[in-house]
Amino acid sequence: MIASNASPSKPGEPYRLMSYFVFLTVIGAGILLGLNWKRLGKPEWQGRTILLSIFLPVGMLALALGWVFLLIPHSELPVQFIMSMPMLALGANFGFIWALARLQNGAYKLFKQKGVEALDRYEYDVDGAMFFGGLVTLAWAVIGVFLIPLL
Repeated sequence: MIASNASPSKPGEPYRLMSYFVFLTVIGAGILLGLNWKRLGKPEWQGRTILLSIFLPVGMLALALGWVFLLIPHSELPVQFIMSMPMLALGANFGFIWALARLQNGAYKLFKQKGVEALDRYEYDVDGAMFFGGLVTLAWAVIGVFLIPLL
């Protein structure tokens, strides 16, 4: 009886949750965004998002470290080549978290305008979010590989 009187919790603002990566790392912010799916009417996406939020950054870190340690003995290689994989891995982490926040933001705006009932009919633009995340990843890699060494 008490459960029926309780109102569902309100979803968190996705870009605010994303910004917590400064304090909680990309993993923590991804978990917060994963927990937000239930409040946005997509509880089936919660578990996958949380797992991806944990394993993507760990996998990217392992890939970047492996790449650098593999190439350390080859000092004749250009710095851009050595830094390409770490910058791409870092970009993938930020691209993922930003794309996830962008994916949730449309539903959050609809919730703010029309309430929780409108979320049942909301169509998520997964392809657009993936494209956006890919652009962020690529931009971060290009900036990290070509511009940062010039500074």
